[in-house]
Amino acid sequence: MPDLPMPTDQYVTRPEFLAIREDVKQIEKDMAIANVRQATAQNDLDGIKAVLNDIKGELKTMRGWRQFLLTGGIGVGWGVFQGICHYFGFGSAP
Repeated sequence: MPDLPMPTDQYVTRPEFLAIREDVKQIEKDMAIANVRQATAQNDLDGIKAVLNDIKGELKTMRGWRQFLLTGGIGVGWGVFQGICHYFGFGSAP
């Protein structure tokens, strides 16, 4: 049984369709599978967009000096840490 997302009663069984070449049939199967995978990928992208919108909304509520200093301090601290690691030869940076 082919791996298509359709029930067996929807397959074409008329004799004139038996003349379709096997490579055309394989291309049609591959396209059906590609369409299903594309729909799955689109659902994943929609989920990612929803999460990004949630994060954006959360970031909009984090305005003010306290949050500014906190995020800036984290960035500066991480940069200092990376500089020290680079100076002593730790990590993969050349």
